[in-house]
Amino acid sequence: MTLLGWVILSGPALADSSIDKTLAECLERAEQSPDLALAEADRWLKEGGGDPARLCRAYAQFHRGEYLLAAQAFRALADSTYKQQPNNTKHVAALAAQAGLAYARANDVKNAEIAYAAAIKLEAQDPDIWLDRATMRADAERYWDALDDLNRALTLMPDQPQALRLRGQVWTKLGHESNARADFIRAAMLDGQQPEP
Repeated sequence: MTLLGWVILSGPALADSSIDKTLAECLERAEQSPDLALAEADRWLKEGGGDPARLCRAYAQFHRGEYLLAAQAFRALADSTYKQQPNNTKHVAALAAQAGLAYARANDVKNAEIAYAAAIKLEAQDPDIWLDRATMRADAERYWDALDDLNRALTLMPDQPQALRLRGQVWTKLGHESNARADFIRAAMLDGQQPEP
C-alpha cells in the first residue's frame, strides 16, 4: 500500500460514506488520469468537498508532476488536521510524510527534511517513514544519514527486504562490501530467492 493509501485508511472516519466513496474514486483516478482527477477535485471543492477534495487535488497534482504544489497542499492538510484533531497523529504524520516525498521530488531537500522530521516526531515507530526519508537521503548522497534512518527502520521491522536492499546499496556506496553483501543475501532470502554465490 502506498503511503497515501495509508493516509486514507488511518484518517478520521467520514460521517458520510458517499464522501468516502467519492474520495476513493478520485484518488484512484488521480493515478490513472491526473488531469481529470484535478478537474473533478476542483469541482468537488467548489461544491463544499472540504479536506477530502483538497486531498484528492493534492494527489492529482502529485501525479501530474506538480510536486511543489502537491507538497504545499499536503503540508497544509497536515497542519489543519493537527489543529482540528491533535490526537490523530497517524493521519497527520502520513500527510507530513507525503509532503516530504513531494518536496523531495521537487528537489526541495530543506522542506522535505522539515516535513519528514514532523512526521517522525508524531510517529517515530513507523518504519515506512524512516525508510522514505532514508531513500531521499540516499538519493541526495547523504549516505551516513540514510544509513542511520535505515538502521532505525530495520530495528522496527527487521524483515523488510526493501530496507535491506537499500541499506546494501548504501553500504556499497560507503565501501563496506561485506556489510552490503550480507544485506543483499538477507533481502533475497526474505523474498524467497536463492542468493547469488
